[in-house]
Amino acid sequence: MTDHPNLPPGSPPGFPRVYGDKEIGQILKRATELQNEEPTASSSSGLTLRELEEVAVEAGIDPRFLQRAAMELGTNPTDADFWTKVVGDELVLLRETTVPGELSDDGFERVASVIQIGTREQGQPSLLGRSLTWHAETANKTRSVQVTVTSRDGQTHVRLEENLNQLAGGLFGGVVGGFGIGFGVGMGLPLGLGFFGSALVATAFPVGLVGLSYIGARQIYRAVTKSRRRVMGELFDKILAEVIACAEDRAVESAKTPGQLPSGSTEDG
Repeated sequence: MTDHPNLPPGSPPGFPRVYGDKEIGQILKRATELQNEEPTASSSSGLTLRELEEVAVEAGIDPRFLQRAAMELGTNPTDADFWTKVVGDELVLLRETTVPGELSDDGFERVASVIQIGTREQGQPSLLGRSLTWHAETANKTRSVQVTVTSRDGQTHVRLEENLNQLAGGLFGGVVGGFGIGFGVGMGLPLGLGFFGSALVATAFPVGLVGLSYIGARQIYRAVTKSRRRVMGELFDKILAEVIACAEDRAVESAKTPGQLPSGSTEDG
C-alpha cells in the first residue's frame, strides 16, 4: 500500500499534511488564478470582515488589530488625489479607531483635558449628547485640529484630524508664487533682455527659478507633514489610552452590584 500523495512518507492514516511557506504561497496563488478563470465559482468577489477575522485567527493575528486595520483602510485612502500629488504629501492627516466600552460624563472631561494638554492649543470643546468635539486653530490658520470622541452602543469611536490646506497654500503661494514667479519674472526680463539681450534667457530664468522653487516647497512641505504626522500620532495614542482607561473604569463601576449597601450597614429585618 502506497502513502497518500498529500501526506508525508510513512504518515499514519488521518495525519494532516503541513505545508511550508513556499507551498502556501503557491497554493494561494494558484487558487486565485483558478477563481479568476471561473468567476462564477464563488458568489462573492471578496471576504466579509467576519471571514477575514476567521482567517486572521488561523494566521495568529489578533482580530482587534484586523478591525482597526479595516477601519483605517476605509478612512485613509491609499490613492493620492491630484492636489496631494502636487504638494507631495497628504493635505489632511487622519487617525481614527473604535474601541469597546463607553465613557461616562466624567470620562469625557478627562479625555478633553488630555486633548488640551496634548495639543498645547486653546481649543473649543463641546459636548452634544454622547459626542465630544474639540477644535483648535492657530491665529494664522496654518494648523487646524479637530478631535471627535463618540461613545454609544457599547463602543467609543475616536477621530483625530488635522487640516493642512492653509499651510500648503501659504507655503506654495509664498515660495513658488512670490519668490519663483515674482522674483523670477522681475529679474529675468531685465536681466535677459537688458543685460544679455536674449529673449531665451529672459524666459528660461523665471521658468527655471519657478521649477526650483516648486521642488523646494515640496521638500519643505514633506518635512513639515512628517513632523506633524509624528506629533499627531503621539497625541492620538495619548487620547486613545485615556479613552480605554475611562471605558474600563466605567465598566468596573457598572459591574458593581446595584443598590449595594455601604460597608458595615445592615438591612432592616
